Amino acid sequence: MIGRRRLISGAACAVGTVALAQVPGRTYRIAYFGFTAKNSADDDRIVAAFIGRLRELGFVEGRNLTIDWRYAEGKNERYAEFAKEMREKGVDAVVTGTSTAARAVVEAGGNIPVVIFGINDALRTGLVASFTRPGGQVTGLSNFAGDLVPKRIELFKAAVPTVSRIAFARCPECGRMSGLSSASIDAAFQSYRESAGSLGITLIPVDINASADFPAATASIKSEQADGVLLTPNQINAKLRDDWIAFEAAQRVPVMADYRSYGSLLSYGPDYAAVFRRMAELVVRILNGEKPGDMPLEQPTKLEFVVNLKVASAIGLSIPQSVLLRADEIIS
Repeated sequence: MIGRRRLISGAACAVGTVALAQVPGRTYRIAYFGFTAKNSADDDRIVAAFIGRLRELGFVEGRNLTIDWRYAEGKNERYAEFAKEMREKGVDAVVTGTSTAARAVVEAGGNIPVVIFGINDALRTGLVASFTRPGGQVTGLSNFAGDLVPKRIELFKAAVPTVSRIAFARCPECGRMSGLSSASIDAAFQSYRESAGSLGITLIPVDINASADFPAATASIKSEQADGVLLTPNQINAKLRDDWIAFEAAQRVPVMADYRSYGSLLSYGPDYAAVFRRMAELVVRILNGEKPGDMPLEQPTKLEFVVNLKVASAIGLSIPQSVLLRADEIIS
C-alpha cells in the first residue's frame, strides 16, 4: 500500500504556528518506508494528501525538503537495510506504516524520530511506553486494526450472508519481527475466532510470512473450502494486492481488506487520506524541534466502510440493500 507519491483540531492549529520555525536556507530530509512502489490511483490521492499538507506548512520537495522513498516489496529484511542507510544519511525523521520497519529504525541507533501510521500494536511491541506519552523515538497514529477485526467480520457476514468459512490471511512473522510474542499473536487470533464463532463463522488461519508463501496460502484456502478471505493489514498482503484481487476474480471468493485502495469487494478501515494529512502535521512538528516521545499517539477520527459493486458483479454476488445503506462509499 502507498508507494511514492481524537486530537486533531487543537494540535493542527499548533502546527500552523510552529511551521514558521523552520531554519531559513536549510534542506530537511525525511524517509518514507513503504510496502510497495506500485500504486493505485487512490494510493496516489493519499500520498498527494501527505505531500500537499507538507507544502501547506512550508515544506516543499526540491526547495527545502528531500524525501527518500524506500519499499520492502514483501521482504521484511529490507527494513533493517533502509534503517541503516537513513542513519548514515542523518535523516530528520522516518515515516512508516509497519511496526517491523519502526522496530528496525529504533534498533539501528541514531535516535531517529519515527512517525507511524496504520500500526495496531505499538504499545504491546514496546515501541511506545504509553499512548499519552510515548517516551521514545516513536509517535504517530495507530489504526487499532486488531480492535476492528470483529467489526470487519460482522460487516463481511452482513454483506455476504452465505459466508461461513473465512480465511484469515495474516503474517505472524511480521508481528514477531516487530516485537510481539508468538503467544500474544495466538491469543489475538483466538479472540477473533471466538468473535467469528458468535456469528456462525469458522475463522481459518492462513499464514503468509513472505510473498513466496502466496501459492501455498491460496492452496490452503481452497483445501479448507473457505468462502471468504479477510486480509490483515500488513506489508506482505500489501505487496500481494494484485495477486489477491486476481484470486478473488478467478475463484469468485469475496475478499475484504482494510482500505478502499486495495480494490477488493469490501473494505473497512481508516480514511487514509486524512491519516496522511495528519501524519504530515506530526512530521512538521518534529522537524521544528518537538520530541516524538512528548507527542501523544493518536487514533484516526474517521473509518470508512466501502463496497465495490464492480467486484460484486464480476464474482456473481448481490449485496443486500441494508448493507449498501450502511456503506460510506459504493464503487459502481
